[in-house]
Amino acid sequence: MENEKKMKQQILEAKEGVRLSIYTGMLEYGHIDRMTTRQFYKAFPGSRILLLDTVYEFALAVYMLERDDTYMYTYAYQENECWVMFDDAVKPNTYYQTEYVFDRECYFRVNLRRCDGRAIDASEADHINHILIYESDLPESIGLNNNLTHLFEEEIKDTTEKINSAKEKHRSKAFLLLTDSHYVVNGTWEDTVWCIKEVNKRAPFDSIIHLGDLTDGMICREVNYHYVDIVKKDLLSLDKPVYFVIGNHDTNYFKGNPERFSKEEQYWLYHNGCCDGAVRNGHALYYYKDFEEILVRGIFLHSFDECEKIRYGFSQEEVLWLQEVLKTVPENFRVLVFSHVPPLPEIHYWSKDIRNGEKMVEVLEQYMQENPKHCVLGWIHGHNHADQIYRKRMFPIVSLGCTKVEDFKDKKPDGAVTYDRKIGELTQELWTVMVVQHDSKNIKFIRFGAGEDMEL
Repeated sequence: MENEKKMKQQILEAKEGVRLSIYTGMLEYGHIDRMTTRQFYKAFPGSRILLLDTVYEFALAVYMLERDDTYMYTYAYQENECWVMFDDAVKPNTYYQTEYVFDRECYFRVNLRRCDGRAIDASEADHINHILIYESDLPESIGLNNNLTHLFEEEIKDTTEKINSAKEKHRSKAFLLLTDSHYVVNGTWEDTVWCIKEVNKRAPFDSIIHLGDLTDGMICREVNYHYVDIVKKDLLSLDKPVYFVIGNHDTNYFKGNPERFSKEEQYWLYHNGCCDGAVRNGHALYYYKDFEEILVRGIFLHSFDECEKIRYGFSQEEVLWLQEVLKTVPENFRVLVFSHVPPLPEIHYWSKDIRNGEKMVEVLEQYMQENPKHCVLGWIHGHNHADQIYRKRMFPIVSLGCTKVEDFKDKKPDGAVTYDRKIGELTQELWTVMVVQHDSKNIKFIRFGAGEDMEL
């Protein structure tokens, strides 16, 4: 009876015309007699599925918690954005009309069909929670994977001390910097959030900046909405201003995905409800924000357009906008630039040209030459999944390693460093706290997890 009291119904979402492969557990479209949950749901021992309407019957695909190292140590993406192993002992073509009780911790999808073989329409998929219910004692907060609290405690203490020390002697701000989190089910994002919250308790951040690629961006629109929402809500839960730049995967175009997000869709998905104080033209995906306490104008750029022949880069409109924005920088303010993609092809493995990238750098350099009292502290970006400080221009261009646990060493620009990463060790984590002082060109980058601290 005590176990019964803990059980709560978990809401499922289904799509008509989809079934599960009996060989891989992957989604197969074009089957009018089926409907399937496209998300992965977590089950624990005792979780159960109860059929309410015997007009239907259901089958399951079960996915074990083991991870395939391919997705961490090579340039590869799991097509359903889930790091699990399909359990082929549980066949998605074994149908039930009673209850199914899980005997282990796992993920699952559920597939339904009518007993009379008739086609299933959208209204039936919309009412899946009236056809069957999923009950679980899923805890509200799962906490760290694998009970890693003790592993991270020393790093939390060390990072906290460094942040507080960097801030105590000067009026300064601490920015949490994340990039390329590439959220996947059964990844390590939940561990990352736990560590971030623990550091924030002891050395509070002033703002949060995510440099793009929240997810892999290669699945259906509705499910990717859900994954973006997970990352966004986790960061907003810190109750700090959050600023996003949009990465190439954030357009949901990857691997030829037909369900791409429009620019307007990207604005509402990534920028609405955050980016406090952003100044932009309409719903443009680039904007600026003045951090007055530290005399810094932060310029957040849009560096990818899958509709252009040269996808990586900046529009001509953005170049002109940057020129105008620099004209209005207040006296004594410094400039910090943020983007997902680097501005120059020599620090970008994937292309021989960055559209208008050289123009953007030249605009900033011209600004510095014409305004000796002003300076560009640096240009900070993600995308390369590696650390690098490029110093061959008038200001440093800084690449930050990826928050996703990944360490493939190829496909990197010359001079970039990719660190060894391993789940279950401190190196599974990689994120940075940037401390900027109001009266100095000095910037400290304090690293949590894999990699080293840096300084400009």
